[in-house]
Parts: sequence; structure tokens; C-alpha cells
Amino acid sequence: MNLKKIDFSILGEINTKKTCLVFIHGWGGNKDSFKKVAGSFAIKDSVWFLPQAPYSLDEDNKYSWTFEKSPGKYERDEPVQMMLDFLEEQVFSRFDSKDVFIFGFSQGALVCYELLKILDKPIAGMFPISGFIADQNKDIKRIHSAQINTPIVIGHGLNDDVVLFNESELAVKLLKNESNNVILEPYQGGHKIGYSYIKKIKDLIEQIH
Repeated sequence: MNLKKIDFSILGEINTKKTCLVFIHGWGGNKDSFKKVAGSFAIKDSVWFLPQAPYSLDEDNKYSWTFEKSPGKYERDEPVQMMLDFLEEQVFSRFDSKDVFIFGFSQGALVCYELLKILDKPIAGMFPISGFIADQNKDIKRIHSAQINTPIVIGHGLNDDVVLFNESELAVKLLKNESNNVILEPYQGGHKIGYSYIKKIKDLIEQIH
């Protein structure tokens, strides 16, 4: 089966940058949703790839990373494979994987957690924000061996009433069973990306690079 190719936007000049940042939007977003947020990071010598979810919602220009394939059952394997193909074809073909940082907001954070299981190239950092782990079975292996040394910094608003803060607390607990590089960074506010988190991640990326 031929999977659909993921559409995307690019911020910055690919040929002149050494750091690649990938931002996976949330439910109802699109490839332009986080252009303004991406700009607020203001990371030197960086280019942003902004992939768009493959499944169109009923509303104009709104997309989802999954769909309900039967009552209570949601498709995850297909979109995650699409993201892997996108990373291979568009990102890792241009940048060393160790120069790539991946962000995901809300439903995009769910995609990050799924990628952590299967991404076989070590990346520079994984940053799930305001998200949740779909399958909370304690026996599942959650971090591919290639990502054991990858910093995983989870951000979540303390007053989030869309995805509750304790979802990220649970994610940290599950991931720490396999990695010592997992941190939870809470911030004031609701279902959004907090300024304090942006600052901490910006500082971390500039330290690494």
C-alpha cells in the first residue's frame, strides 16, 4: 500500500542552516499553525520543518493525525509510518539525525511518543508538549535503543483543561523506566505552549549546539 505523502512548510533556508527543528501540530491544526511560535524560539542557524497531518477534518484547513476506525479505536500506525517516511525523505536526507530536534503539541505530542518507540536514528532532542500516551500498558517498550541518550523534555500547562497535567506526569513515569534523560517542565497556563518552556528549550538547544 502506498501511503500518502505528508505536506509541510519550511521556515528558513535549508542550505545555510546546521540545526533542524520539526514541529508536529495538534488536532485541528495545519502546516502553518505554529509559524509564529516557531519564530519565538529564535534559535540561531536553524530551519523549521512544519509537517501537516494527513487526515482532513470537516472544517476548512484543519487536520488530524488520527481517525476513529471503529468505535473507540483510533488509527496510529499509518500516520506514524507517514511521519517516519517524511523524516527519512525530507529531514534526514538533508541533516544528520543528531542535528534534529522534534516537537509535538497536544495530538502532535502523541505522535512524538509513538516515534520514540520506533525511530532508529538518534536525534538531538524530543519535546512533547501538552500531550498524552495513548497506550498505558506498563509492559510496552517505549523508547527505541537509538533514543536512550536523547533528551526528552515534556512541557505541560498546570491549568490545562483539554489534556490534563497528570497525563504528562504519567508519561514521565512510564518513560523513566527506560531512560534517565526524561524531564517534566510544568508552566503556568492552560492548553498552550508556555513562555518559560520556550526559554528553557531554547537554552537547551543552544547548549547542545
